[in-house]
Amino acid sequence: MLERQTLFRQLFAIGCLLAALATSATSDAATIRAMANNNFVTATAAGTSFLTATASVASTWEQYQIINNANGTISLRATISGNFVSADIGLPAPNTDQLISNRPVASTWEQFTLVPQPNGTVALQALANNLFVSADLNLGGDLIANRTVAQAWEQFIIDNVIIDSGGGTGSCANVSNITVNGTTYVPQWCQEFDGSAGPPDTTVFTFDLGNNNGWGNGEVEVYCGPPGYPNNPSQCPTSFSTTTAPVYIDGSGHLVIQPRNVTGTWLSGRLNTEGKHNFQYGILEASIQLPNTTNPGLWPAFWSLGSNITTVPWPACGEADIMENWSPQVLNGAGPSGNNSTIHTAVTGGSGVGRRFTFPSGEAANTAFHTYGVIWTPNEMQYFVDNASTSFFTATPSSLPGGDTWPFNQPIFLLTNVAVGGTLGGSTSGLTNPGPMKIDFIRWYTAQ
Repeated sequence: MLERQTLFRQLFAIGCLLAALATSATSDAATIRAMANNNFVTATAAGTSFLTATASVASTWEQYQIINNANGTISLRATISGNFVSADIGLPAPNTDQLISNRPVASTWEQFTLVPQPNGTVALQALANNLFVSADLNLGGDLIANRTVAQAWEQFIIDNVIIDSGGGTGSCANVSNITVNGTTYVPQWCQEFDGSAGPPDTTVFTFDLGNNNGWGNGEVEVYCGPPGYPNNPSQCPTSFSTTTAPVYIDGSGHLVIQPRNVTGTWLSGRLNTEGKHNFQYGILEASIQLPNTTNPGLWPAFWSLGSNITTVPWPACGEADIMENWSPQVLNGAGPSGNNSTIHTAVTGGSGVGRRFTFPSGEAANTAFHTYGVIWTPNEMQYFVDNASTSFFTATPSSLPGGDTWPFNQPIFLLTNVAVGGTLGGSTSGLTNPGPMKIDFIRWYTAQ
């Protein structure tokens, strides 16, 4: 039996979770423990993606998003892979009903009902077959949805439930739908960057590190992850402070990338969702206030790469630049007066195909937050600034030269960074105390 204090905590956590899910929230970085053996549920399963309750400690493979499906069920998404947990009975025997984290979208077999238990735990009931999930070691250790009643092995403890809390992880609870040309888009993945000041959430973002020979563009910055991030360059801060961190949550609702010159070395940040979350179709947007790029030196961007980049190298994997900004003194950049959106493909390469947006008189990229986004459907990407109903650049396969291939009908991951110097950044000789890039939110919506 759970001790009274532990029971109270679990009942409170379940109450908070269910209340939050009732308002369409997403819980990030939750962990799940089997009550019978107190082990964490992991999605590694000895090299496969079958779920087992065998982890004695919770690391990256033991963290899940708990997502409300608005029909009284929830879905579980492994944070590190972005894949949903499925109980699909279509798997070949003897794996029938085993829970496996391998689905890019949540359909019927990826939906579960949370059933509170009298001892403060919860049971997971698969919607498709109405059976409870079990972690019974006598079944071989893999979680399996095959029990008609919930007993000890079918009871789980949900820990570390984070709803709209510090460190930058957000939910879509208070984010409205977007309707464009009669199609309603529903928020699915929202990073709101609310909460207390601190490093960005490493369960949501991966951090590119170092200089990597200028990242192919002659850039001069060294990219840093949060203090203690694995393989962080030696030049990066070893303890957290908003006055020294190149990338951080500011405590006022923003993700901040602040280039810093430390003893002659420029430090900056480049975050991505590779290995954490993939996206395919819908609306992708971010609200960003840029640093002043009137003079050369900085090259901020919000962009994407094809998730197959490890097997299909750039540029054939596809690159889509939603927001890219640089000085007018370098290759006629837009500077504070506008934004460039560009697609890069196998044939178009580094030049790409794109178009420039110019802000109305009195508006600028560095004086206010603006929303940069793309409406993405099969064979079409419509880029917009501030108003999703008014696109300024539409890219389709017909936009590409002969012999090229449209690479944007497959999953992508997102990136955001501030490069220093390089092809479009230009000379850093006059760059002194640059301002930050602030991101108010990053959101993904899918068509209803």
